[in-house]
Amino acid sequence: MKKILLVSGCSYTDTNWVSEIHPDIDTSWPKWPELLAEKLDMRLINVANSGSGNEYIYTSLLEAITFNINNLSDIGLVIPAWSACQRKDYQEGQTGRWTNARLDPHGDVFSWVKRSLKYYLSFQILCERYNLPYMQAQMLESYRDIFKGLRYGHVDIAKGLKTIEDKIEYKGDARSHNKKVIEIIMNYDNKINENKFIGWPIARELGGFTVSSNTLESDNKIDFRVSKLDNHPNKLGQERIAEYIYDRLG
Repeated sequence: MKKILLVSGCSYTDTNWVSEIHPDIDTSWPKWPELLAEKLDMRLINVANSGSGNEYIYTSLLEAITFNINNLSDIGLVIPAWSACQRKDYQEGQTGRWTNARLDPHGDVFSWVKRSLKYYLSFQILCERYNLPYMQAQMLESYRDIFKGLRYGHVDIAKGLKTIEDKIEYKGDARSHNKKVIEIIMNYDNKINENKFIGWPIARELGGFTVSSNTLESDNKIDFRVSKLDNHPNKLGQERIAEYIYDRLG
């Protein structure tokens, strides 16, 4: 029997992702986890959910590993494709249905970054505890867009409430606060296994990067994205992401 490739993430990873801005576009092309599973000759379990933050990504993998996969020796590789730190995940109802908010109404950039770093380290410890092969990947910018000015969600753009140029401006001292965030990240540098983390350290000033920026950026902004309004990866973009991660698995 084939080994399992277990993956979680947000809309860049969700097999069933549909464009909110262009609902008429057929987005059923293979996403990077499907393509990567084929390259690795593995059986895919993808628990990604559009809009999710890092709490959901971590928890969905934790639950899959500890409750839903009977034989952990069947797992050949686990990959969390980490999202933006400011997203809020929460559960509702007796079934614990997960939902999310684009911007957590509580906390600030410092607490959001710390929260994500704890998930990164906890995931590493989890995999090491069960002797599971893993590779972490920073898919989206963790915090950088907060200082640059967050874009509004695709729903607001699709409804015409906001434009792609509108941003949620950062109200603090972005320069000094960015330095503080870098210090927070550096406190984890001797704890995170950089050989098992694509994009670490996540601060660009420290040499960090994101998978999306290294695969989807081009002179023509829509070569690998759905459109100028929808920056999700298109078919070619998903193929580039799969190839990029595959090349870094060692």
